[in-house]
Amino acid sequence: MKTHRTLQFSFLALLLVALAACSSTPQTLEITLVAEDIMWGTDTIHAKVGQPIEITLRNDGALDHNFVIESLGVDVLLTPGDIEVVPVFTPDAAGTIVYICNIPGHEEAGMVGEIIVTE
Repeated sequence: MKTHRTLQFSFLALLLVALAACSSTPQTLEITLVAEDIMWGTDTIHAKVGQPIEITLRNDGALDHNFVIESLGVDVLLTPGDIEVVPVFTPDAAGTIVYICNIPGHEEAGMVGEIIVTE
């Protein structure tokens, strides 16, 4: 009888470990986005719904740049040589999140990118 209970307990413990592994939070997507004159080093980022995203911004250009995600209220000014980290955010639905540099003329010159979020 004692062996039977030990086996049941062992099975239950393994089951709990397996369930915990299945329900764990997705690994954070860590991106370094480089601003150059007048372009983003990456114009498309792919992520999953529920996946935390951490974006490190680096301005390698000679001009000021501004990283803006209007839908999330993100607005980060970068002077030449600056490195900034955007607060981690987690998309809760599939879709496209647009980011731009809103320094006059930069968006029009192509400083636009998107984060494509899929299921």
